[in-house]
Amino acid sequence: MASWLRRLPWRILIAVAIIAATAVGAYQGVRRLRPAAAAADVQFFTVARRSFPVILQEKGELKAANQIDIRCELEGKATVIKLAEEGKAVKKGELLVELASDEIDEKLREAESKEILARAAAESARKELQILKDKNRNEIRKAEVKLSLARQALSKYQEGDAVQSEQEKQLAVDEARYVLKRAEQSLKDSEDLFAEGFVTRIDVDNDRATVYQNGIKLKNAELALQVLKKYTIPMDLQQKQSDVEDADKELACKEKEAQASEEKLAAELTAKQGDHKLAEDKLKKMVEQKAKTKILAPADGLVVYFKEDWWDESQIIKSGAQVHEQQILIQLPDTTSMKVQFRVPEAKAERLKLDLPAVVRIEGLSGRQFTARVSKIAVLADSRFSWLNPNLKEYQTEVLLDGTFSDLKPGLTAGVEIKLTDLNDVLAVPVQAVFGKGRKYYVFVPEGQTAKPVEVKIGLSSTEYVEIKEGLKGKERIHLAVSDEMKLALPEDSGEDKADQWSKTPSSATQPAGATQPASATQPASRPATQPALGR
Repeated sequence: MASWLRRLPWRILIAVAIIAATAVGAYQGVRRLRPAAAAADVQFFTVARRSFPVILQEKGELKAANQIDIRCELEGKATVIKLAEEGKAVKKGELLVELASDEIDEKLREAESKEILARAAAESARKELQILKDKNRNEIRKAEVKLSLARQALSKYQEGDAVQSEQEKQLAVDEARYVLKRAEQSLKDSEDLFAEGFVTRIDVDNDRATVYQNGIKLKNAELALQVLKKYTIPMDLQQKQSDVEDADKELACKEKEAQASEEKLAAELTAKQGDHKLAEDKLKKMVEQKAKTKILAPADGLVVYFKEDWWDESQIIKSGAQVHEQQILIQLPDTTSMKVQFRVPEAKAERLKLDLPAVVRIEGLSGRQFTARVSKIAVLADSRFSWLNPNLKEYQTEVLLDGTFSDLKPGLTAGVEIKLTDLNDVLAVPVQAVFGKGRKYYVFVPEGQTAKPVEVKIGLSSTEYVEIKEGLKGKERIHLAVSDEMKLALPEDSGEDKADQWSKTPSSATQPAGATQPASATQPASRPATQPALGR
């Protein structure tokens, strides 16, 4: 027989194998669908009223509820040269990451040199300003003394010298007038005596000459007094007043010059002090940057390399990798408190409430389940996957596990079950019996040797059943599976863009969050209750 098989063409053998595998798969699928049903009824379901819970099932990632993000705080880009091993438990103060510091060391040396020069320049400017202030004070003091002396000289002249000179000239006039009067009396006496013959003509002439001389002296004295009053005193007084004004102006000029020169040097000092402060800040910054090349653990924790997108392995840091400022490098989770983070479709998200109880099962920990509560529901839809399916809107959600833990580690895949509500005594059919096309849903009712599609309005669904709100009355028999020929009987969705109709069909409630495969007319409508549930 083996030789007979070897003589068959290989194409025939392959075709037989494919047909056999298809038949076995179909048989096994039917058995799983209704293992207890009779062979004649395995393709049908009788519509009936039933009660069932609406449970949201999603898969997500186990994470620490509280964690510390370790960021790169160096400016620009840096190279990782040392890195703590992922999964290692570290203590506070232990080295997590060391970054290359060659460039920073060079900048630090340059900053130190600039700070020294700037400090010396600022100190020199401060001393120059102090010297200028001392010099200006000395010049102003001299000008003040000069002004004071000029004022005293003016007062001395007005109250002393001028009065004294006038009195001396007046005294000279009075003396000359008195001498002249005596000479005139003496001349008169001589003339009387000459008439009586007691004196000679010569004596009379001598007395007459004396009178003439004294008259001239009186005129000179009167002229000197007149010149003193009219010219000398006013001129000297004007000069003294001018000296006072000049000294006063000189003092004001010295004060202004001092102010201007001091303000100039003060501005230069301020500028150089500013340069020093900048250089000092730059040095301080470089010292801080140098310190930041070694990132130490701020608290005890478990080392987890940060990766924003789970599919992008290039985001994980490693030795030799380039990192940039504010990039998260490592996370130190507190594994005593854990949460599961997952995404929920838009329709289901509206049913979620904070503090709803949940059950969590972690892959790899078979036989264990954990109680939890909804702790966070995002306000806005997650847009990171919108490029895959613009119509898919999912909301980041978190459940917080009850209790504290010592054996759980972040990063594990976890399944979450959240009971949204209970449906009691409602018409329901199996999920696989509902077929979606566009925005409408159908079940197939037997009609002779074939089946006809009946439009239904659906409500909420569980992983097994979907509520039928309109279209069926109960006790109808419907197909659980139909042939491709039967599916061709599904009507076209009028007004619906064919290119768009498949993308608007809801996706399965049992799919992991992030699934984007839509239902079509050639496959059972997966997750049929999500969009209609919005109206409940």
